[in-house]
Amino acid sequence: MELIMYHLVEVKTKKQEDEFLLFPAQLYKAEEDEKWTRPLYKDTRDFFRPCKNLLFREGEARRWLLYDVNKHLIGRIAAFYWQLPLPEPEKPVGYFGFFECTEDKRGAAHLFKAAAEWLSSKGIKVMQGPFHLGGPGFFTGSMSRGFFEPVYGMPYNFAFYNDLFLASGFQMVSVVETYRISLADRREWDFVGKKAAGFYHDLRYTIEPFDPKKFEKFIADFTTVFNQVWASFPGMGVMTGQRARHRFRMLRLFLIKKALFIVYFENRPVAFLVAVPNIQQVVRKFKGRYNLVERVYLWFIVKVLKRISALSGLLYAVVPEHRGKGVEAAMLHSLYETVRFDKLKFSALIMNRIGDFEPEMKKVVQQLDGKLYHRFVTYQLDLDTWKSGIPETD
Repeated sequence: MELIMYHLVEVKTKKQEDEFLLFPAQLYKAEEDEKWTRPLYKDTRDFFRPCKNLLFREGEARRWLLYDVNKHLIGRIAAFYWQLPLPEPEKPVGYFGFFECTEDKRGAAHLFKAAAEWLSSKGIKVMQGPFHLGGPGFFTGSMSRGFFEPVYGMPYNFAFYNDLFLASGFQMVSVVETYRISLADRREWDFVGKKAAGFYHDLRYTIEPFDPKKFEKFIADFTTVFNQVWASFPGMGVMTGQRARHRFRMLRLFLIKKALFIVYFENRPVAFLVAVPNIQQVVRKFKGRYNLVERVYLWFIVKVLKRISALSGLLYAVVPEHRGKGVEAAMLHSLYETVRFDKLKFSALIMNRIGDFEPEMKKVVQQLDGKLYHRFVTYQLDLDTWKSGIPETD
């Protein structure tokens, strides 16, 4: 009976690619959920093109669509892997992402099964996700708290997705949170400034803002720090100079140069903070399009009208041996001072990807009276356990 209820197909044709692309908009509209924002269609298409996605020059990806007995599309999923150095070579890691589904545990189980079986056939032992656009932490995880409009670069999903993952045997492997911090002149910023005093007085440390004339040096130093901190984190992968260049060129239309900086210790890069205007409200209006008109409009809103009120701390990193030495406090305080002295029109900083793996940054954020905004969970499925321990869905 189960076989008749669902029809799973692999995406191969142009029509199926379009269905895969447009399904989320249909699903969230049907559920009357207006908080979800369409990702840029170009980004989704390019993710699955090896000529555009450098990760797939060594890896592969597959996509599936799930239909019900009435031939209505009710779900989609992608599975992918990239052959990069792994911390545990005996446990190769693959990923699933772009997961969208109606509230149907059996239907979701069919999608997870397709992804798991394909990855297992490639020698993958562990499946992690969801990752929606992959790459350096872009749109990763499943929202599990704070179901209101997300910050740019972070995902949004129905709350019941977390139940679907757990019902199919997934386990939580990491949790990150988003905090909203006021950039108003408050005593909390004075306190953090004093906490960073030791850093400022230590002449071995320097902070350098992004300089377009030194773009290649910035890329090299960013890559060095990223790989020491994030490369082994679920879904991140090893950063290369080519990938870093591509990512920052994508952001160039709305970058605030002084909101990106790298920290050096004796001229060696040891930390970075990448903060950009939270363009989520602008992107919503594009409805998935991102052509010349949308690009000019985005530039005009951010750089000319300056209507974006919040900065998004898109990504940060501090190498382990320099954590807890005032680096975290100094980065946030330096950003605050930049906003004040340059009279930038930002009233809030939304710091993303704060986790227990970086307790000092979490402590500083809480000292700044940061308000918990969102929580995102990454899940993991051991494919050997899945083969023997998870009941068949058919």
